[in-house]
Amino acid sequence: MEKRTAKRGITTLVIESIVFSFIGIMFILAGSLIPAENIEGDARAFRAIFCGLGAVLLIVGLVCLCLELSQRIRCNRLINAGQYIMAEISEITRNYAVCVNNRHPYVIICRYQDQYGNIHMFKSRNLYYDPVPLLRDQMVKVYVDREDFRHYYMDIDEVLPRVIRH
Repeated sequence: MEKRTAKRGITTLVIESIVFSFIGIMFILAGSLIPAENIEGDARAFRAIFCGLGAVLLIVGLVCLCLELSQRIRCNRLINAGQYIMAEISEITRNYAVCVNNRHPYVIICRYQDQYGNIHMFKSRNLYYDPVPLLRDQMVKVYVDREDFRHYYMDIDEVLPRVIRH
C-alpha cells in the first residue's frame, strides 16, 4: 500500500515564512557587513538594530514554517493511520476571510453525529472553483484523531474530480 499525502498546496503561511525568513537574512547580512574596525557609537547602534531586527524576522519566519510543517505532518499521519469517519456534506459556502484576485474561495462544511449525539462540524481547505456541480457524493471521508476531533483532514479529493486550470 502506497503512502498517501495530504493535498494542502502552498498556503499563505508558507509564503509568509519564506518572505519573513528572506528579509531577516538580508537584514542580518546588511548589519554584519558593516566593517568592524573603528566602529563608532552610531555605526554600532546601526549594526545592532539591523542584526536584531533581522534575527526577529528570521525567527518569525522559521516559526511560521515550523507551524506549517507540523500541520502537514499531522495531516499525513492522520491519512496514513487510516482512521476516518464518513461525514455528510451539509453546506458549501464562501470563505469571506480570504480574498484572492478579488474573489473568495469556496469551502465545504460537513457534519458528523457521533454515538453520543454530539454533532461535529468540519471545514475543508479553500477551493478556488465552485464544487457544487462537480460533487460525486454527499458523504466525504474525514480522517480524525480519535482522541481529539479538532485534528482532522477532510479528503475532498475523493468526492471531487481532479480539476486542472489552464
